[in-house]
Amino acid sequence: MSVLWTETDLIQATNGIFSYSTSIKGNGISIDTRTIEKGDIFVAIMGENSDGHAYVQKALDAGASCAIVSHPISEIPNTAPILYVKDTLQALTDMGRYARNRFTGKVIAITGSVGKTTTKEMLKTTLSAYGTVHAAAGSHNNHLGVPLTLARLPKDTDFCVCEIGMNHIGEIAPLATLVSPHIAIITEVASSHLGYMENLDNIAKEKSQIMTALPPQAVTLVPESIYGLEIFQNAAKQYQVHLQTVGTSVAASIQISNINLGAQQSNFQISIQKQDYAFTLSSPGEHLVRNAGLVIGAIHALRLDIKDAILGLAVFQTGSGRGRISPLQTVKGFILDESYNASTLSIRTALQTLSLLAAARKIVVLGDIMELGDYSEQEHLSLLPHIISDADLVFCCGPRMKNVFEQLPPSLRGAWCATAQELVPFIRNILQENDTILVKGSNSMRMNSIVTTLTAPEIRKN
Repeated sequence: MSVLWTETDLIQATNGIFSYSTSIKGNGISIDTRTIEKGDIFVAIMGENSDGHAYVQKALDAGASCAIVSHPISEIPNTAPILYVKDTLQALTDMGRYARNRFTGKVIAITGSVGKTTTKEMLKTTLSAYGTVHAAAGSHNNHLGVPLTLARLPKDTDFCVCEIGMNHIGEIAPLATLVSPHIAIITEVASSHLGYMENLDNIAKEKSQIMTALPPQAVTLVPESIYGLEIFQNAAKQYQVHLQTVGTSVAASIQISNINLGAQQSNFQISIQKQDYAFTLSSPGEHLVRNAGLVIGAIHALRLDIKDAILGLAVFQTGSGRGRISPLQTVKGFILDESYNASTLSIRTALQTLSLLAAARKIVVLGDIMELGDYSEQEHLSLLPHIISDADLVFCCGPRMKNVFEQLPPSLRGAWCATAQELVPFIRNILQENDTILVKGSNSMRMNSIVTTLTAPEIRKN
């Protein structure tokens, strides 16, 4: 494994001081001892609920090449490889900036209310046809995740794909500046975090701030149907950026046509500058076709041969919690795992995908949507016509979804419970052959526990 960080790099990046003269060969960065690997540099982050300084000895015992701390720790010997800094979070940010500045490859940044991680993974898979790719792990897209992604960036990699997230005004621009991308993708503007952001215009304006970090004449890609398109057009003019749209109209910069949506795959055509390319996605869903258009737009902006992206898209698979389809264990049927997070838009999209998959009954399991503030009731209730149209049986959990459940027609009501895990026996009792189940809700609702239980192999007693 190549060396990411030496003692010289660390000192130059952070202005820190080692406890004694030492040689460091760090091949990774960790802020969590539960996942630390031998050779990692452990950064003792002080969080709301825990202080990483309490785990420094554990990190060293696990094989950390060194630890970065902001104050002495009594039980740690003076001979331990310790780098002292004023602030460990600032040190991690400085390491991210240092790693980005020494990187000579191309950087693509992705933001959006929904679809960031799936688009990132799709782009990562597709770019692998052209060279080595480094991308954010999971949904590392905040003030911790972005610098962590950059600090882990090998300097000899060809491409880096970063997610940039937000839930308050003023968060996008500093993270975008840290990432310093060559190309930006904005996947969608939706009601996620509406409780903090007050309205969709504010969300669109905040997302548009990703353009502030682009070089002049760089490309930003958005769906042509995105809310606040005029906001993005104005921002592109202000920051001298080329805004390209992805959609099905003839006016779109990247035009998608001949879309054929199936339960197993989607076939479609993409046209760019009068050149036509045929694509296949092996994961179903119209939203994934649009995401693929954004990815191909990025490939084109990088001036790469689009033909090489055809195989990359064909082998792409959605991740756990983000549209993965798995077999049920107790009966013949499938579960559409959308359990990672939720917004009203992503629930409507998931219902559309469920309709593509279902051979028989469509069972919908929904948990609360968080961070909607004063808009929570109206946002949840706005789902009623879509649920009634697309579901045969509905299960809900959480106080916010209780109101939705109670207003469903009696024939659609399966059960409501306070928590996701409490729903499991009710769902199991009604399962029939060829059922297809959609599970979706905000991450804090732990909807993944339903998926895990219904797809886990049964343990049989002798």
